[in-house]
Amino acid sequence: MIGMCLLVVLGGFLYSSSSDKVEEIEPTIHAEVLSRGDESRNPVIAVAKVVEEQPVLVIYEIDQKNQYYFKVLHSVSLHNAVKMLRTTKEHNGVWVQMEEGKWVLFSESLEVLQKRKSDPSSVTSTRQPFHIQEDTGLISISRESRDDRLDLTDKNGEPKEIHSLSEDDSVWLVVFQKDMVLARSR
Repeated sequence: MIGMCLLVVLGGFLYSSSSDKVEEIEPTIHAEVLSRGDESRNPVIAVAKVVEEQPVLVIYEIDQKNQYYFKVLHSVSLHNAVKMLRTTKEHNGVWVQMEEGKWVLFSESLEVLQKRKSDPSSVTSTRQPFHIQEDTGLISISRESRDDRLDLTDKNGEPKEIHSLSEDDSVWLVVFQKDMVLARSR
């Protein structure tokens, strides 16, 4: 009888400890360019990532004159990992999807402007479609006027996102699963 009670208590303890485990967050990075740079202006980007198991949204200014230093302008901790990031021109902000169907609009200073339970209607992305050439490993970005090529053969993994950081499309933000790099087009 005592053994049976101990088994029930032990079983209940194991069940409750396994159900209380926090869902491990898959470390992934999402980015959007809020404003592209030129000779007189630095690019500004929004980046959603996980830092020490905490999802965060960060606004960076990339200082072109200081070896492309990423200067944090604003940051905010989030309750959930980000599934999708998009920009909007009407509010000068960034839409963040943290759960299926739930979107939050943040200003460029990361103030919450709006929350929605449906997809926002006027969102856009700065992502560029790309293709990895199998024979050379170069990344080809096809656009209307020309093709740009990036050499990232020294990097491990395949890029998830590529964004133009400059008005002349000479500098690119390349987002991998757990890392971001800057690249110059060839």
